[in-house]
Amino acid sequence: MRMRIFTILALTLFCGALALYGQEVVVPITPSDGSAALMVNVQIAADTVGRGFSANRVYEFKRGEIYLQNATLTVPAGQTIRFKASEGDGPLPIIYLWPTGTGSNPTRPPGWSITLAGSHAIIKDVCLVGVYEYEPTAVDNMQGGLIQTNAVGGSIELDNVILSNTNGNHVRTNNSTLKVIAKNSIFANMGNLVTSNFGAGKAFDLRDVQCDSFVVQNCTFVNYQDRPVRHWNATSTQPILYGKIDHNTFVNGMGFHGLLSLGGVGREMIITNNLFIDAFALGEDSTDATRGAEWANTGEIYANGLNKITWIFTSPNDTTKWKVSNNYFAISDSGQAFLDAFHFGPANPLSNHIQSKLGAAAATAFTKIDLTPANVPKLMTRLMRWYEDPAGGNKTKDKTNYVRARDDFDRRFVEYFRDTLDVSYPTNLAAYVGGENGFPVGDLRWFPDQKALWEEVVDATPIAAARIDADGDFNADRKGEMVTVVGVVTTPNYRPTGSQYWMQDETGGINLYSSNIIKELKIGDVVKVTGKIDQYRGLVEIVPTSADDMKIIRSNVPVTPRPVTKADFVEANESILVQLSRYRLVDPNTWPLAGKWANCLITNDVDTINVYVGAATNMPGQPAPEGWFNLVGVMEQYTTATPANTGYEI
Repeated sequence: MRMRIFTILALTLFCGALALYGQEVVVPITPSDGSAALMVNVQIAADTVGRGFSANRVYEFKRGEIYLQNATLTVPAGQTIRFKASEGDGPLPIIYLWPTGTGSNPTRPPGWSITLAGSHAIIKDVCLVGVYEYEPTAVDNMQGGLIQTNAVGGSIELDNVILSNTNGNHVRTNNSTLKVIAKNSIFANMGNLVTSNFGAGKAFDLRDVQCDSFVVQNCTFVNYQDRPVRHWNATSTQPILYGKIDHNTFVNGMGFHGLLSLGGVGREMIITNNLFIDAFALGEDSTDATRGAEWANTGEIYANGLNKITWIFTSPNDTTKWKVSNNYFAISDSGQAFLDAFHFGPANPLSNHIQSKLGAAAATAFTKIDLTPANVPKLMTRLMRWYEDPAGGNKTKDKTNYVRARDDFDRRFVEYFRDTLDVSYPTNLAAYVGGENGFPVGDLRWFPDQKALWEEVVDATPIAAARIDADGDFNADRKGEMVTVVGVVTTPNYRPTGSQYWMQDETGGINLYSSNIIKELKIGDVVKVTGKIDQYRGLVEIVPTSADDMKIIRSNVPVTPRPVTKADFVEANESILVQLSRYRLVDPNTWPLAGKWANCLITNDVDTINVYVGAATNMPGQPAPEGWFNLVGVMEQYTTATPANTGYEI
């Protein structure tokens, strides 16, 4: 009785225990003791009486504590619900969905933690779990999801959250949304055959509705039956207008109906710097009509008439701008043993349509690597073999012979994902420098020092945007503006009394120039530069004001020269490291003497190109090249013409 009186008193007092930081009102939520009064939903309902959910009001959960919730929190249109953990370095608080105690099945938890009725959710630094995992039979009552929308116009933002244990989908948008953004988060334990089927077990189910902006970055997906991302119907969907799936790790997933099922896509889709470890473990079975049914939107089929199975696919269109690069994948010994036993291949990562849109870049969009992560759950081969077994699933969604204790995947408690999961990998592997700007691929949080460096550069302006010439007049539109760019150095210093290097990123190249500031950089250094955009003789430059404006982020990053022909000597390729194949000197006598520079013409007997051989290089004084050769150098520009559309050279 004393405990009950105490908890009610705590509820009475909690509404007054508010802290105001600037414009943010922090409302502490009292940890649960099992009583109805301290259910999360009851406490928040008491706070919202007469005021609703306001964007500046954030519900704070104490680190290291446990919370229970036995009813869905429904947020009305236009309002915002915000969760965060208390300040400090303790473990993330855990919010478990708890049996409702009502209805025809009172032992089941609510179907959702949060429902957004045209409203917004901003969730940070908490764990949301679909069942109370310490109850042995709780998994048998698992419900469908954690966060959903049921009206148009909402948005979902997740940062450093862990979502675990739902039978259907952790996040679901039933109606068009403004944005769905997840960063620095873990999505775990997706799917449960006791209360659902193989077509469920997803992180994001975007149904067939529009999403204006879908961004997933530095997240880890582990233990999923179906697709981490589902945006699908049999023909087409409303589009994801902008999509970015970048620096994520996918590990231990069946991929029943795919991996990234993107449906209709809009103006741009970016899939970069991701790591896939047994991420599509069921592989490619061209005879499986059950699985293949949900590739119907691609229009791609096998000779037997069934839909073609790939990891990543969409409804085809000719307008989307695609970027797919710097992705790596690995198949474990147990994963390969499964594929070998059933004579399956790993499947192509990309549909034929996406490959066609990437062109030559499709061949290098994914790289296979041998890699063993530090600490992850076992691959769900028991469940996979049960599905294939004629005495089990028999390649259907029939669950009659399923026994959870025997067939379920390695379902870990949320504390494991919070405190023990470790998907780092050896730093001597190519994947460790395989991302853009030489960063590790996958979720960078598994390499905290690299994540800290990446955060310094992630908001830098792409070089192509810094040097943009939108009106096509061959003058840099941002001349005179201060910008920050990040790129890899591709040349030695061409100015002994100052700094003149060329650098480039994935989007373009630029000349780094200072007449009198000396900064020692090396080829392969990734450098962050803040400076003013300028232009000299047509060449676009970034000009720092001090040595501190040039910061080395990492070193020894390889750069592959871009193969070009004379037709590629255009503004878009200025300051890019390029390679010309099978050229010769027009006149060997023009080759410079030691300490001198020279302009030398080279030809392939069709085109003639000027090559500037700088005195600062180690080439003057060496014997002139004889016969045919391949040449690697930076494409630069030097012209006095107006407009500045001539003078491109090596």
